[in-house]
Amino acid sequence: MGMVASICMEPIKRRRVEKDLDDKVADALRERTRSRQRTFRSVNSITMRLPRFKEGLRDIKDIFDQYDEDSDGTIDNEQLQSFLSKLQVQMSEKEMDNLHHYCDINSRNGIQFQEFVVLLCLMYLLFGPDVTRRVSEFESAKLNYVFDELIDAFIFFDKDGDGKMKRKDVTHRMNEASHQERTPSHITAQLFKEMDLNRNGMVDLKEFLYSMIRWAGHETEDDGSNEASP
Repeated sequence: MGMVASICMEPIKRRRVEKDLDDKVADALRERTRSRQRTFRSVNSITMRLPRFKEGLRDIKDIFDQYDEDSDGTIDNEQLQSFLSKLQVQMSEKEMDNLHHYCDINSRNGIQFQEFVVLLCLMYLLFGPDVTRRVSEFESAKLNYVFDELIDAFIFFDKDGDGKMKRKDVTHRMNEASHQERTPSHITAQLFKEMDLNRNGMVDLKEFLYSMIRWAGHETEDDGSNEASP
């Protein structure tokens, strides 16, 4: 009976952990919005940065490969713990494990490249540039640049500033440039659908990051998707 109750409680615990991390990310985004000037003023300005994003992702892939000791495309749990301990952030082992599961979209053991990017970007948002400096002193400026741009691109779309992008936000941003023709509703609907990975009608930073990685053209061997970019 105790085992059954434990199994039933597991999804509730996961949702509680996910909401707690959602709240922390939203708070960090609000603080960032207050303390920084706007980086992007149009969807076009984000689209034009995609080649730079792709270049930054290549730098992160080099770091990922250093920890992927057997070159199988996955950093296993032991290698991941070694990587996270190097960052010296004030998190318990349980909190680190929760963050890992928060970034996990395929429930496979260890962490794959796209998940690694999302994990590192969220830690940069939550704990600041010391994270990237400890990852790679030499590459930290490049990492800071790509993470700043990715986070600021999300903030551009998050019109309410609550850490949850809605379809109306995407529609508004896609159509606010007065000199352009209005983007057809089926295009904005498809764009939002591609980002809304859990189909709950909202897109959080984690989902947005996965989409930006795809649109920048950095796909894993498992991901043959070729969805259109914004």
